[in-house]
Amino acid sequence: MKTFTLRALLLLTLITLSILSCTKEEKEQPKVLTLSATSMEITAGTNATINVTSNVAWTASATDGYTISPSSGTGNGVITVKAALSATNGTVTITGGGITAKVTITSPAATADITLSKSNITLTYQDNKSESVNLSCNGSWQVVLPVSKPDWLKSVTPMNGIGDGSITITTSEHTIRSNAQTIITIKSGSYSKNLIINKSAAPNFAPTKPTNIKPQGNGAELFPLITWNASTDKNGDKITYTVQLSKNKTTWTSFPKTDKTELLINTPLDINTTYYLKVIADDGLAAGKTESDIVSFRTQATKTYWEDGEVKQYNVNPDGSVTEVPLGSTPRKIKIFYLGDGYTQVLYKYGGQFEREIKDAIKALFVIEPYKSFTHYFTVYVVAAYSNEEGMSIGSDWTTPTTAVDTKFKSTWAGGSSTAIKANDNLIMEYAAKAPGYKGATWDITKTNLTYSPISLIINSNVYAGTCSITSHSGGYKVLSVAKTPARHPKSSSYGDSWNTLRHEFGGHGFGLLADEYVNSSNKTTHFPIANYSNYKAWLDWACYGMNVYVPEYDSVHSIWKPASMSDTPSYKGANWKNFADLGSYSGAKIALYEGARYYGLGAYRSEQGSCMINNIPHFNTISRWRIYCRIKETAGETPTIADFMAKDKDIVNTYSSAPTKSQDFRPLAPPELIGFPPMTK
Repeated sequence: MKTFTLRALLLLTLITLSILSCTKEEKEQPKVLTLSATSMEITAGTNATINVTSNVAWTASATDGYTISPSSGTGNGVITVKAALSATNGTVTITGGGITAKVTITSPAATADITLSKSNITLTYQDNKSESVNLSCNGSWQVVLPVSKPDWLKSVTPMNGIGDGSITITTSEHTIRSNAQTIITIKSGSYSKNLIINKSAAPNFAPTKPTNIKPQGNGAELFPLITWNASTDKNGDKITYTVQLSKNKTTWTSFPKTDKTELLINTPLDINTTYYLKVIADDGLAAGKTESDIVSFRTQATKTYWEDGEVKQYNVNPDGSVTEVPLGSTPRKIKIFYLGDGYTQVLYKYGGQFEREIKDAIKALFVIEPYKSFTHYFTVYVVAAYSNEEGMSIGSDWTTPTTAVDTKFKSTWAGGSSTAIKANDNLIMEYAAKAPGYKGATWDITKTNLTYSPISLIINSNVYAGTCSITSHSGGYKVLSVAKTPARHPKSSSYGDSWNTLRHEFGGHGFGLLADEYVNSSNKTTHFPIANYSNYKAWLDWACYGMNVYVPEYDSVHSIWKPASMSDTPSYKGANWKNFADLGSYSGAKIALYEGARYYGLGAYRSEQGSCMINNIPHFNTISRWRIYCRIKETAGETPTIADFMAKDKDIVNTYSSAPTKSQDFRPLAPPELIGFPPMTK
């Protein structure tokens, strides 16, 4: 009985242990939740599946733009993920049994063919005109603007979208008088559709009629200057004008179009004749012409323009203007000449361009000292000389210019950075000799008679240049000079207007016989050459050229230049730089020895820092004013004195500008041409 009991108990224990062992193993089984992928790509608008392997219950969720089915389950399963058209990158998250698994999703935009409700639209020319176009697309799309987007294409909205929608095109004002067109493209992947946008032409508004047309009435010139008030154009178009003349209001003569509000008639009209005049404004587009009212005028019964070779005689007034006096009237003590080159016949009408520019050139000289204080000494002869063409030639020599302009005296500018001008000086002097009392039986007599009578040639040109030719055949003050300067300067010129150039060439070189006081940029550190000294000294001895510049004497024995000092400066009739420097009245002029003159930076000296003979300012330094004063007095047959000079000198202190230093680059005028000078010996 016991034996059975023990065996039974042992068996029962083993069975119990076995049962306990099985229960323990069942409780410790691992939980499983795995997915078929950790990342995937789902094109927007399409589906994809995720396989779930699990031994637990689970739930699923997704970020915006995605839907999932089913959203929960137990054990293994399949989840369907759908990407909306708007889907971008996202995540699907599955959680169960304490385990979380994720799938990262990228979603390329869906593409599909596009359908537009219109392929072509037209908007009127006005501002803020809009039109909408519907589109169908089972995907995302974007608008592509043309590479050269026209200014009038103001906006396209929206510029992108998904699925069906519409775009609105807005345009700004189109001011061009022709239709315009551009094309935008709506794209979805490889699919695209073009939309043509047309902008209608802006209407053209004709200009207003020209008004205040002149001349009118009686006494018009034979070369009339037709003037009128400008028209206006609502569209802002450029306006040109056509002048028409008629004697009967039926047959009209048209003159070349101009964009100015004046036209000089270059063919003389009939004397004492009635003409009818109108001006047509034209913007160059359809229906863009407007005629003015017709006006009439009657031409003068007498000549109204200068003849070739005609001479007029003027006296200079205190304000620099001139008053015409009868030709042959007893002239004042000093006679000078003004001529023009490059002026055609039509520019010689009385009061016309030639006369205006010549009178300006005369005034330029006589509004500065010392000429201003001695206007009552001067008579001016003005001589007309017709040129066949306007302007000035370009080249190294007037006899063979590279660019020829057919002018009377063949004035030729060297061109480029040069300021040199050459001309037919003999013909210039021949025309000057047409004045009363200057003609001679031979050329030498004519030339002799012109001595003491400087000539200013004003050239109908607009360049920065100038040259003076100086000649002498007897020495001393018996000099004949021809200064050649353009009537105008470019506005960009850094040396002021043409008045300053004339003062330098005619007032400084031509009449005053002054030397240049500037330094050529290439000679800043170069000493005045020994080879040039004899020339300088000879002209100095002749009292003819260069008394305003000082070059110390060269000591040939010791091969050195003697030291410069104020007491060594050249003297003339008791006046030198030191005399003026020692006068209290001239302390403000700061007279000293300023190194740098006569084109060289070393070894040549000027008396003041700034002067017309340096950089064309409207001011001559003290010694230069003295030299011009002496020239005036001696030419007039009078004796110059320091006391008289000081009593009349009204420009003691330079108030304009200082001269460039030797270290500065600037563009000086060409030095004088010294032609026909006497032997360079005493």
